[in-house]
Amino acid sequence: MKIQKILYKPHPFIFNRYSVLLPSMITFLILVILKPFEFDTFHTNQLILWSVFFAVFVGITVFFCVSVIKRYFLKTIEENWTVKKEILLILFVLTVISLVLFVLFLNLNPQADRFELFQLVVLRTVAISFFPVLILVLYEQSQHQKIKRRQAERLNQELLQRKSPSPQKKRNTTLPDKIVLVAENNKIALQVTPIDVCFIKSEGNYVEVFYYQNQKIQKELIRNSLKTIEEQVADFDFFRCHNRFLVSLHHIQKVEGNARNFELILENIEEKIPVSRSKSERLLQLLQLNS
Repeated sequence: MKIQKILYKPHPFIFNRYSVLLPSMITFLILVILKPFEFDTFHTNQLILWSVFFAVFVGITVFFCVSVIKRYFLKTIEENWTVKKEILLILFVLTVISLVLFVLFLNLNPQADRFELFQLVVLRTVAISFFPVLILVLYEQSQHQKIKRRQAERLNQELLQRKSPSPQKKRNTTLPDKIVLVAENNKIALQVTPIDVCFIKSEGNYVEVFYYQNQKIQKELIRNSLKTIEEQVADFDFFRCHNRFLVSLHHIQKVEGNARNFELILENIEEKIPVSRSKSERLLQLLQLNS
């Protein structure tokens, strides 16, 4: 159960130039220094040339595999990526690389024993890589967790400053006293005082508006897109923290952080509101502006 809990911990999906360069550099160094797969039979120039070729090939393979996954599974990756998925992704990419290398080596040496070569290139590579990959991912998860916790503490300090007594800010008298939310058919669906709206959530072709009425949380279902609703509340203190959520800055009680992202704890709301990685810095800026 403890292992399962670790495997399902949130993990960030990070794919940048270093995700391509690092495996390429490691491949090059392994081939040049350790000279596996009969690379010790090559002359220096041949060794460097083939090592560069395989390093570039590894980089292209990593880029292709991850790009395909990002293109077709982006939403799932952003919201549900875990330690287990990160390990499986790395092992999958390693397997693809090993299989293609197996084919290349077989073409270079057609007389080689196929089963022995498959064992050497594919099975042994994946088996040897398993524990280093596991340790690397767990280390990364731990480091990202520490970073997010520190950032969450920083955000919570900003929240405390917002709640501490301060001179009354001058109210913007040009803003209306009510937020008017209009449905897709251009009919008024809800009129509510801005401070009473807690958060707005996208649900398919509808949005759910959670707001206070008589000191109790109420929910109003409106047929419209979150993007359109966001435009309707643009003049008020709302933050698009996620592609499915729009939150009132006045109702954020606490910020929690895991290795993947932040989560907002709202006043009298059990549901934790996720914050996309790309919105984290903007959240800090908004809390500082409103403190």
